[in-house]
Amino acid sequence: MLIQQLLNGLTNGSIYALMAVGVTMVYKALGMLNFAHGDILMVGTFICLTLYSVGVPFALAIILSIVSASILGFALERFVIRRVEFSSFVNLLIATVGVSYVLRNLAMVVWGTSPQLFPNIFSPTPWIIGGFMISPRTLGTIIISLVIIFLLHLFFTKVKLGKCMQLACSDPEGAAMMGINVSHMRFLTFGISAALACIAGILIAPLSYARADMSAIVGMKAFAAAILGGIGNLWGALLGGVILGVVEALGATYISTAYKDAFSFIILFVVLYVKPTGLLNKRVENKL
Repeated sequence: MLIQQLLNGLTNGSIYALMAVGVTMVYKALGMLNFAHGDILMVGTFICLTLYSVGVPFALAIILSIVSASILGFALERFVIRRVEFSSFVNLLIATVGVSYVLRNLAMVVWGTSPQLFPNIFSPTPWIIGGFMISPRTLGTIIISLVIIFLLHLFFTKVKLGKCMQLACSDPEGAAMMGINVSHMRFLTFGISAALACIAGILIAPLSYARADMSAIVGMKAFAAAILGGIGNLWGALLGGVILGVVEALGATYISTAYKDAFSFIILFVVLYVKPTGLLNKRVENKL
């Protein structure tokens, strides 16, 4: 039972980590929290489900939904965030909250308020390994999340474009002096962040169903994971997501399922009380 719950926690935690990475990317780029991040997850999930339901092959539907989510992220930066002109943290915050409400209510109109069954990405037949029953979804989700985060790490540290994005996030004025188009880098940041949100939604939807309100809890846990690990730290987002997922699974199993969603935030408060900067964050940290 313990090992099974640890695996379940790692599965959900890896999904929270994907969301948290997107949150921390936007935070490093603009110094703000994108409260529409979870709603982009929800819209991307519904787009994938809609495409699949009209006969598009599932793999192609996933790719098209990720592209659509990226376009939505691009549009958010270009037509909302940029129009606010980065005037203040409060203005940017209110702008993303407004976009969140618009997307959520639009989803209710288009797709309804009832939960909708989402197809399984992996085989539902469990594997028996060493006497333990392991779901392909569990291993698949963990592996996909780790591979994506590792590839992002390589992108930001080894690829020229990724280094330019990192420099534009940490020192916009210096990057502009070196000829880097800071606005373009921010534009790309929002697109990548939205794509990560869509992937996370597709991974979690088979269990939680596709719902117009699915962004509320998952989105808040993404923020919690990013802050717990040290917002602005790529590997901190991974660590924070894993810790939240494991604590949530163990708490629901051994204490009460009624407080399942509360356990994540309790551990967040405890950690921040001891280390306000997060587990892996440094006081001066300019790297994603």
